[in-house]
Amino acid sequence: MVMMSYHQGSWWSLLIKGTVAIIIGILALKWPGAMRDLAVNLIGVFFLIVGIVATVGALMHRKESDKWIVMLVPGLLGIVIGVIAIAAPAVIATILIYLIAIWALIHGISEIYGALKFREEVKGEWVPLIVGITSVIIGILLLVKPLMAGAVFTWVIGLLLLIMGAFWLLLAYRAWSWKNSEVKNVKTEVPPE
Repeated sequence: MVMMSYHQGSWWSLLIKGTVAIIIGILALKWPGAMRDLAVNLIGVFFLIVGIVATVGALMHRKESDKWIVMLVPGLLGIVIGVIAIAAPAVIATILIYLIAIWALIHGISEIYGALKFREEVKGEWVPLIVGITSVIIGILLLVKPLMAGAVFTWVIGLLLLIMGAFWLLLAYRAWSWKNSEVKNVKTEVPPE
């Protein structure tokens, strides 16, 4: 029940991550030419926000689970990537592709690990697993074909953010529903008169 309680307690972080991912993903797909110039900064902002939210969420649940460090590492790495991308966008553009690839791999492995733990508690839950697999695939593609990333950087990142954002929003809704269904299922007894 650790993963279920983690998601119930931090459904808001999934909602924030999903919303930010979808907004930046749509912008990247709608204006790829203009976004190419802003991509490093916007991706930096995305990584910074997601990194902060993930780090806060992991730290909030450190007493509930000894697995919190698995959620903390991608958060801290996201903060580092975000700060570097915002502080030095011209220098970081090429390096950023590799950093994003590494982040996507670590994030994906973390999501897959969490999803497997989560599936032990909730049968049939596949959303975190899909997010993890998607992230690993994008990470591998960026490592194997970094020049492709330069040519279609905003499209690849935009699609990744839309997919991940949609799944994060779905998971946020499910976690919120689980939390609220527990509240609704609490029976109150009326004292006898």
